[in-house]
Amino acid sequence: MDMETERNSRDYLYGRLLAIADSIEGYALSTSDEGKKRETTAGRLMQRFADRPFSTWRTIELALKPYEARMQAGSDRSVGFLVKRRKLLDEVMSQLNDLPERTSDVPLSGEFLLGYHSQRKDFWPSVDADKQAVNTDSQAEATN
Repeated sequence: MDMETERNSRDYLYGRLLAIADSIEGYALSTSDEGKKRETTAGRLMQRFADRPFSTWRTIELALKPYEARMQAGSDRSVGFLVKRRKLLDEVMSQLNDLPERTSDVPLSGEFLLGYHSQRKDFWPSVDADKQAVNTDSQAEATN
């Protein structure tokens, strides 16, 4: 289940948006005690989103703003994470905006779950990056 960045169906793109929003809020929550106590807005509204994506997206995106502000004022790592996710969010929104049915509140098909899970999987650290980190750590220990 690889990310299909050229896949431009409304349902797939809405699924990707949901995963990106979940990622942004989840990251912000993970850096606070609040995050251990509750689910993200995207997670809580997933069913409603599937039934009424356009109107629910407004709620989800507006709910991200306080978290984005907190991250913007945080560490360089948080700011870097946020910049990457915002860029990705803008790219997916741009793809969605090219579709005539972008503002439709017609329920999503199961294809949105493909987009959602593919995007989430794409956020996982790559095996190569993990191996490189282990090799770098091993080399540093060997020189010390």
